[in-house]
Amino acid sequence: MNDPRDDDLREAFDALGRDLPTSIPSFADLTSTNARNAARRRSRNRRIAIVAAVILPVAFILRPGANNEPDFERFAALTGIDPGQVTWQAPSDFLLDVPSRDLLRRVPFLEIHAPALAPDSARPPDSNATKRRSSS
Repeated sequence: MNDPRDDDLREAFDALGRDLPTSIPSFADLTSTNARNAARRRSRNRRIAIVAAVILPVAFILRPGANNEPDFERFAALTGIDPGQVTWQAPSDFLLDVPSRDLLRRVPFLEIHAPALAPDSARPPDSNATKRRSSS
């Protein structure tokens, strides 16, 4: 124990012990009213921040959005232009000018004639599902 390295270790340990009490508050300081109030404020602020972090994104997601659909009737009333009759032509539209182009722009109308007495099921009457199996 009389080794000079032990003296250096003892001095370093004593220096650490001298610095320690200045960095740690006393028990009386930790339990004082001001310290408790500060701890309560920090806790309350932390809870408010957590609640805000949860509620604000949910509120932005669930809020009703503005109606962003175009109002063609109002546009037609204000400008006098009927959006259904207006066509836009690009400078390169002549490349797409093919015979019967007007047929390509129309929506086809398909007439489907149903028989007067439509059966309730789509199965043909003589399918295996409707026949009984014989027990042979």
